[in-house]
Amino acid sequence: MKLANKIFSSMLAVAAILFWAGCGGGCPTNSLSSTGSGSGTTAGVSHGGTACGAGTTPGGGGGNGTTVSALLYYMGTNNILGASLSSTGTFAAITSFVPPTLPSSVGSDMIIVNKNFLYLPQSDSLTIQAFAIDHTTGALTAIPGSPFATASASSIAADPTGRFLFAGSDTTGQISVFQINATTGALVAAPGSPFTAFNLDFAHVLAVDGTGKFIYAGQGSAFLPVHGFSIDQNTGALSPITGSPFVLNVAGVRTDFTGKYAIGLSGTAGDNHLYVFAIDPTTGGLAPVANSPFATVATQLFDLKVHPSNQFVYSFGQTSNGTIAAMEGFTLDPTTGALSELSESPFTTVPIVDDCKWDQGGTEAFCANATTSAFSVLGTNLSTGALTHTVTDLSVTNDAVAFAPTD
Repeated sequence: MKLANKIFSSMLAVAAILFWAGCGGGCPTNSLSSTGSGSGTTAGVSHGGTACGAGTTPGGGGGNGTTVSALLYYMGTNNILGASLSSTGTFAAITSFVPPTLPSSVGSDMIIVNKNFLYLPQSDSLTIQAFAIDHTTGALTAIPGSPFATASASSIAADPTGRFLFAGSDTTGQISVFQINATTGALVAAPGSPFTAFNLDFAHVLAVDGTGKFIYAGQGSAFLPVHGFSIDQNTGALSPITGSPFVLNVAGVRTDFTGKYAIGLSGTAGDNHLYVFAIDPTTGGLAPVANSPFATVATQLFDLKVHPSNQFVYSFGQTSNGTIAAMEGFTLDPTTGALSELSESPFTTVPIVDDCKWDQGGTEAFCANATTSAFSVLGTNLSTGALTHTVTDLSVTNDAVAFAPTD
């Protein structure tokens, strides 16, 4: 299942960039490499369950007296579809609401903020579609004022407390910043937004540090620097931090939720390493930790995710013959930032996936299956980082979708 928001893919034929679609530190971010604008054709998904299982109704017990453990939202054809995971392991389409219609099928990234608000940038209409989530029915309701005007945007991120939303353009390098109304989810442009005067060519990968003080914009190529900005804690306005831009030889970074580390990869052929940088808590500067970079089994990496617990890092890559490799997992040393491969890694007993996003509790990873058009749920052991696959996959007819889960 090809995802529209990968972190590192080929961009302007310069280098293999990444696919960043998910929980990249502080909050979800766009993927490290990108297959493009996300405007590829997507097919519809049956609401009645013929393509997505039997269908469920959240809150009311999924139709069998159980409770809902998590919700998943994903792009359909000009709409946003939903699925629920019940406490008994039933993963199926939600049939209790009419999916909201969108102007088009374009959408390279999706984010859920504070578990209540869903945001989807659509670069063709220069808007951000915004919806409130009803956790009883799973229904999505347009937030007052939605869609919200923005510069062309393909990547999206939020600060850890859900005060500010950031949207990056893969074509102009602009970063739009919005203040989020905590009650309604409505967006108001921050003073000076969109920010354009930073000599940033591509705001391809956005990552907010775990303290919400800094944001980093990767350009999707190891040959281009990573830009860092401080975030005004009152308005959300951005200003370059000392030392920015940083020549790190990575296409972008993801941050952990403590605000201590940023982790990146180059996405270039033959480079099978994860690069770990310590974040200066005062300046936001980035410096390699001891013994970085750290080798992986896959011969070329295109994405990575930091687990919400901060204990683990998971990477996605491909083999020398170009096939998607088994996901790998590492422990992240909280003191040194060193990565050590988990004993179960690479995870060959679970489906081959090319992107995962965890719910906020970190117990379930919702992943795009790399060999079939389906979402797979991987249970995550919070003590060991081990992954298990016990839930039946959710089949979809889409081939390139943005998605986001919430518990």
